[in-house]
Amino acid sequence: MHKRSNNGTTRLVITGGGTGGHVFPGIAVAEALAAITPIEVLWLGTDRKVEVNALAATDWKHDSLDVTPIKGTGIANKLKAVFNLPAAVIRAAFRLKNFGPHVVLGVGGYVSGPVLLAARISGIPSAIHEQNAVPGLANRMAARFADRIFVTYRESEAFFKNPRIELTGNPVRSAILNSVTTPSENKQDMPSVLVLGGSQGAAALNRVVSAALRNIWQSGHKVHIVHQTGEASAEETEAYYRKEGIEADVRPFITDMAKAYRQADLVISRAGATTLAEITALGKPSILIPYPYAADNHQEKNAQAMTEAGAAVMFLESDIGAMRLAGEIENILGDRTRLEAMSKAAMKLGKRDAAKHIAKELMSLAGRAAFSSQHYKKTGREEIHSHFAAPGS
Repeated sequence: MHKRSNNGTTRLVITGGGTGGHVFPGIAVAEALAAITPIEVLWLGTDRKVEVNALAATDWKHDSLDVTPIKGTGIANKLKAVFNLPAAVIRAAFRLKNFGPHVVLGVGGYVSGPVLLAARISGIPSAIHEQNAVPGLANRMAARFADRIFVTYRESEAFFKNPRIELTGNPVRSAILNSVTTPSENKQDMPSVLVLGGSQGAAALNRVVSAALRNIWQSGHKVHIVHQTGEASAEETEAYYRKEGIEADVRPFITDMAKAYRQADLVISRAGATTLAEITALGKPSILIPYPYAADNHQEKNAQAMTEAGAAVMFLESDIGAMRLAGEIENILGDRTRLEAMSKAAMKLGKRDAAKHIAKELMSLAGRAAFSSQHYKKTGREEIHSHFAAPGS
């Protein structure tokens, strides 16, 4: 039986965040765990808007941790990040001590490293989840501290030396899982396209897709358009559609993604892991245009797996123009047999039980927790300092 607090509640710390790709899988796992047992959640992450907004609908505690990122910065900042690491781990250790978790889950992002190291030092069982085919730096580093590693793609296993790896897929939020439809169930009186501009490189994607949809409208083939642009591109995109006389539902951010997916016959998107997990769980055909500057080019690798399975069509941003994209959109939407084949292929890739699988494994880890309230009392600044102290110091 897993360890629980005196009131029968399991305490979970989720660490990571900063992007939807990190936040939404963590939310999905917590939802699945809450369906099994009463829980208390502390999210140790960042103060970025996407994270704050996503967690606002929950009653979980949310605390940001001041951590200096290592990747993508100059030499001076890298040295600063390494120098500041002990202090970050100490801060994380005291957050854990005050909350008293039974288990910690890292979902990626630079903030997760110090928390997972603090959990290891404090004797708290932990796990990480990797969303992409090519793991991020934070998870590659944090894997050495974790008791369990959950991965979305088989390809990412080669990057981890930890033998306790499980292929689970990427967790999807329950509201989206419950909105399963097929293209033939679309209720619009015309084909429906859902455009997900995302947060990275959204402007380039928004421009080429809106121009392609203009070409389709001008050819006389109207489509129902729901276009999520990101905040920076919302005004420009809406003005473009209005100028061209195109009816489009343009939003900076879609709150009810379940409804948006339910109405869509075709999704046009970047190839972030969370979006791909959602569209495969729902069996949605897609056109993917990977963000070309994603770390380790992981979006292109994500999209390749979809394309090879017949679930999607991939275009590199450098190769695609409005005319070519418009032609592909028309070809797919005009071929019901192809739409249904892509839908079935996507559904085969989907891992609808990923969140539940990970939740059960976290329960198992919590049950083997090698710590107690007395252990917490013994874990403090002195122990953390001694971990970083040089021999003989």
